[in-house]
Amino acid sequence: MTWGIPPPRGWQHEAVARRAADSLWTVLDILAATTPIFLVVAVGWALTRAGLFRREDMSVFSTFVVKLALPLLIFVNVAGRDFAEVFNLTYLLTYALAAWVMMAVGRLYARARGLPDVRGVFIAWGMSGTNNGFVGFPIFLLILPSVAGLAVGMDMLVDNTAIIPVALAMVEGAANGSTNVWVRVRQTVVRVVTHPMIIAIVAALALTALGVELPAALGRAVTLLAQTSSGVALFAVGGMLVGLRVHGMITDVLVTVAGKLLVQPLAAIGLVLGLVAIGLPELSPELRAAAILTCALPSMSVLAPIGEEYGEGELGAAVLMLSTVLSFLTITGWMVALRLAGWL
Repeated sequence: MTWGIPPPRGWQHEAVARRAADSLWTVLDILAATTPIFLVVAVGWALTRAGLFRREDMSVFSTFVVKLALPLLIFVNVAGRDFAEVFNLTYLLTYALAAWVMMAVGRLYARARGLPDVRGVFIAWGMSGTNNGFVGFPIFLLILPSVAGLAVGMDMLVDNTAIIPVALAMVEGAANGSTNVWVRVRQTVVRVVTHPMIIAIVAALALTALGVELPAALGRAVTLLAQTSSGVALFAVGGMLVGLRVHGMITDVLVTVAGKLLVQPLAAIGLVLGLVAIGLPELSPELRAAAILTCALPSMSVLAPIGEEYGEGELGAAVLMLSTVLSFLTITGWMVALRLAGWL
């Protein structure tokens, strides 16, 4: 209650100035969180451009990431995690369902355009998979420190159990050339369940359920290799950008990035409201903001290395770079929108 006392003169200007300063610091915070990505990518591009590495060498780096480093990173992130701590059903369903919605949108777009199935899968993956570790965690530490660890833990749980396995199954199915549906299904299932990333998830869940921990020396070795995944993946992305040919895929890249940065957060907002409306527990304001901002993050950094194995490395590299660059603006915009709505 103001009791009829007028506000101090110039208070509107001060409020506007504070909001402008907050927005500036938000942009600077996001820039600080994402600058290392560009630095590592720039090193990969510069060394490949200078001839120290060949563009073809990036396939070797990609294979290392996809077949060894990334599976070990998944194992480290899943093994030993307390599922009671990271099992907020409303949050998990918000992210998982938003990702599946975008997978469906990506596939429908590709079919409407008459694109090859493999291209369609990577468009769908680019629209749905999120760079939680390398971009999301630093940003959440700055703007949502009280829930940063919990939110990213749940995000990675969804990544490793609901997004990556589904995407791998789709890409294996699309890449399988057999015309017999049952042969395709059998071959797809075999290739998916024997993929190193799926084996890592199953092994981590099994050891956690049994309460088994790796010996200290082996655990440190696994962690050392796991920690190389992000750096090598981003270095390979930089090398893939040398001689990048975007002709013929500009529209696909722009649609994928728009779906990731603009449409998926809208889907998350609808799910946050819809899931509560059907009786699921309401999220705290911090977790609600984290769920929406998770869906506003750029595409997964491994999209390019995995795409390289299926002939879509250039699409993956272009989507990763453009989504990361534009996320400076879009994440700031989503944060402002959430603040105006009283959700942040």
